Amino acid sequence: GIFNRQNDRVYASSRHDADEHKGTNRRPSFQKKLLVWLATSKNGLSLPIIFEPGETLTHENYIEIVLPHARAEGQRLLGDDFIYQQDNATPHKHKDSIAWIKKNFPRFIDVKNWPPNSPDLNVLDYYMWDAIGHNMHWDKVKRYDSLIDEIKKGISSVSKNDLLRSVQNWSSRFFSILKTKSAYIR
Repeated sequence: GIFNRQNDRVYASSRHDADEHKGTNRRPSFQKKLLVWLATSKNGLSLPIIFEPGETLTHENYIEIVLPHARAEGQRLLGDDFIYQQDNATPHKHKDSIAWIKKNFPRFIDVKNWPPNSPDLNVLDYYMWDAIGHNMHWDKVKRYDSLIDEIKKGISSVSKNDLLRSVQNWSSRFFSILKTKSAYIR
């Protein structure tokens, strides 16, 4: 089934088909936000950082929590010579964040060299979060603890082949964006 998040409809040939493709979307009346940080590489996914419900990312907790973890996970997955890429979120491009990155990462792609609003170039955005969501058993999510468990299970259930294929797809996506002059790609 195809899930259209805009109007909460599932287009499928049967109820079974919709359920099979995780077409169920339950939305509580009073949603809480949950921030999860994750990195991806051709060699695997990082261990996630799961913030407290309602907590937001600031340049302070980005520097104190996320960046040291990102560096350690980059080294674990890729060795000492890797390129750190981030999007253009405000905490990411804060002058103190950039200074920390320049001092502590072997290489990184600077904000000036990365297009804003570029989900088509971010493996997490164009593939990984959907894959994780499809791997989760949403019917088991009753509280914060069970949500965390399902997120971790969803992350660990992403197959290495699917991850590698999505990372390898990056180059063709990059050239498609150049061809469309930065328009979103399909």
